[in-house]
Amino acid sequence: THHVKIPLYVRLACDNSPDTMMAASPPYSPHDDRRRRALLSWRLDVTSSTAVILLLFCWLSDMNQQSKPKSAEDDDSLLLSKSFLENGFCLAPHLFDNTHFSCASFDFLCASVCILAIFVGNVIPDDKSTNNDDNGTKKQKKKSMILPGSAIYFLAHSYGHYTFGSVNSGNGNETIKTNTMKDTIILAFILSIGPLEAASTLIKSNKLSPPNAYIMAAAMLSTLVGIYHTFLQSNPSYALLYINISIILSMSLPKLLFVGCTSQQDVILRSNEVILPKLMSGLFVMAVIVCEPFFCDVFFARIGGHFLFDFSLALDVVMAVVMEGSKRSGGVDNDDVVEVEEMKKML
Repeated sequence: THHVKIPLYVRLACDNSPDTMMAASPPYSPHDDRRRRALLSWRLDVTSSTAVILLLFCWLSDMNQQSKPKSAEDDDSLLLSKSFLENGFCLAPHLFDNTHFSCASFDFLCASVCILAIFVGNVIPDDKSTNNDDNGTKKQKKKSMILPGSAIYFLAHSYGHYTFGSVNSGNGNETIKTNTMKDTIILAFILSIGPLEAASTLIKSNKLSPPNAYIMAAAMLSTLVGIYHTFLQSNPSYALLYINISIILSMSLPKLLFVGCTSQQDVILRSNEVILPKLMSGLFVMAVIVCEPFFCDVFFARIGGHFLFDFSLALDVVMAVVMEGSKRSGGVDNDDVVEVEEMKKML
């Protein structure tokens, strides 16, 4: 008797039982899932960097256009919204009597909530705040800096809106000087978000040692503050756009240049960032950053203007806290060494 080997596709056509289908499907691999998420993270970095570089090009082009003698057709040749270029923000006068004061109040409320959450977290014991090491002894987990950093950022952001709102109606533009040491410190603190995040990424990926990474961050921050004081101090209404472009580029470009999506350690680093709620909130922030300067006069002012930007930041912080909390409640310490060992077990 001759045994005829029936091709798999014929067997599947004749027998669609669960056992046959299970045998035909490849086994699920967490490692493959991590690689897919790492590739998605890399593509998002490419997209955000490209979008912000395009925004920078349009901004510089419009600034160059405005520096020339004006003609009747000049407004039609602008790439960004006219009102955004005039005010530095997408204001919504039909929704808020003073857009800046409304944003300042919202940011102050967000800062207060962050401070309250920090206080509650420190007062109420958390049995998930410790792990057992190899010897069975309690080991304190690293405290998250999301809430403290967000609280200080929202306070600084609130102060900036209050300053702008105090010198005009909040729905128009007047000359405002920001050349005091206090204003420089606040600007430097906000701009430091990007360089510090870049340093953290390069440390986690073992591209730089901590001292060298933070020296690089300090150099980046000094350069960003110097550029602002050299070219934009005379027109501080552009501070918001400059801050957004600087933070996004200083966060995404180092990771894009030095952290790939194929090596084991790079896959771990990138895949941990791709969690759906945080991913969606980050995309929302990016969409608002792009829509505000380009589409302010088209539709963005009518649906909230710059207030949507502050709201998107608050939503992103909430998602970051939820993601951090889910890791801790699941008994997972955000320790890259542990994650590397887990990946080795998968392999």
